[in-house]
Amino acid sequence: MPSGRELFNQIRARAARLPKIFWAAGGVIAVSFAVMLWLEMGGPPYAVLDEGLSPADGGKVIAQLQKLGIPYQLQAAGNIILVPEPQLAQARLQLGEAQVPGSDVSTAWAQLENAPMTASDLAQSTMAVQALELTLQQSIQSLDGIRAAQVFLAIPPETPFLADQPKPTGSVIIQADDATAQSQGEAIANLVAGAVPGLAASQVTVETTSGVTVYPAGGAMTAGSQFATVAQVETTAAARIAGLLIPLVGAGNFQTDVAANLDFTQEHIRQISYGPSHLVAHEISTQSSQTGASSAAIGIPGALSNEPPSTTTATPPAAGAAATPAAPAQPEQTTTKLDQTYLTDRSESDITNPGWTVKSIAVSVVLNKAALGAVSINQVKAAISGAFAYPNVKVNVLSAPFLKPATTLSSGVLAQLAVPLTHGLLEVLAAAALLFGLALPIGRRLGTLNIQSLLPPPPQRPLPVTLPPRDFSDLREQAGGNIPGVARLLQNWAEENE
Repeated sequence: MPSGRELFNQIRARAARLPKIFWAAGGVIAVSFAVMLWLEMGGPPYAVLDEGLSPADGGKVIAQLQKLGIPYQLQAAGNIILVPEPQLAQARLQLGEAQVPGSDVSTAWAQLENAPMTASDLAQSTMAVQALELTLQQSIQSLDGIRAAQVFLAIPPETPFLADQPKPTGSVIIQADDATAQSQGEAIANLVAGAVPGLAASQVTVETTSGVTVYPAGGAMTAGSQFATVAQVETTAAARIAGLLIPLVGAGNFQTDVAANLDFTQEHIRQISYGPSHLVAHEISTQSSQTGASSAAIGIPGALSNEPPSTTTATPPAAGAAATPAAPAQPEQTTTKLDQTYLTDRSESDITNPGWTVKSIAVSVVLNKAALGAVSINQVKAAISGAFAYPNVKVNVLSAPFLKPATTLSSGVLAQLAVPLTHGLLEVLAAAALLFGLALPIGRRLGTLNIQSLLPPPPQRPLPVTLPPRDFSDLREQAGGNIPGVARLLQNWAEENE
């Protein structure tokens, strides 16, 4: 086995046999890749400028950034716009000066405020309605799940000559998925009704771009809404089953299929119930009595004149007792008055059943037999059946070995790698074209030229001049004759240079 030094010498010998053009091409390609990596990774960090904008507002921001020459990046399918962090403050100030985004709303209200005095009432009311529509449109687009919205308002002018004033109405068209549109329809109607005086939420119609009316709810759901509701119930059930099975067998070791049977019959029931007894709501009782004839005669005169006398009995006095006269009977009168008001025990109720109910649901689960472990099929079936409170739940569980799928790159991974690979390939092709189309021909041309003949002759350098040595004998004699003066001179020079 050759040693490392021998292997290095062999590689070096083989590399020396390669033409120089291959080394030049490799160097150009390496430099191109280095430049590409430096441009991709060596730039400044990016910070978030705006997020959650509508497509229209996002396009306005990007167009303004292109005009200003500020680089940007898009993330999360264009919902997040990033700019270099050192230019973040500059971008915000310049976008604010240009009133981007939301320039349509600001322009509409500014147009209404700056309307000339000669503008008619109809023109001013039209501008006010348009500004209100744009403001509501921007507010609706800020709701979760709403990608785009458009608002139309019909506000009739008030006139004093009509007893019944016409009521305003409104229509809203939104772009969202079916589940989001159904959940946000009532909130959007209340939002629009609250912004327009005299507009009731029931007079606002909310529809999707697919033609489905989400508010007000009709008497019966359309076929599209029914299919969307069934799909939503099945998707929710599948997600719930996945949440139960992943901790047991792991992700990728099961397949589920859910079929839901929904009842879309709508019923409106009005009930009137009566209680078992009556309730006294109000009672007035009056009673009066009168005895004696001190004030006047009592009774009706002549009422007893045509009646036969009643039977009388005489009691003989006792022996030896004195006869005492009997006291006359005193007349008496009693009057009783009772006034009562009864309340019937009655109750009324209106019952409206929901728009749909789940009658039954069928679940089929296929488990990977290798990942089942100590968990039995009956336990899995019991866990899935207990997760739903529907009237009829059918669960079928099958255990079988799974086949390993072929390892292929998904379309999402290929889409992510396509852009950088395409950029790198284009840069390599550009570098190769520059090398073979320009650099090598120029190199060959320069190799055939005599560069020394094209250059001007170098200038002739002058010969060095040899100066005779200077004679300092006279200076030495003068210094020797005036030593104190030379000392003072040296001292002054040293003090000046400190």
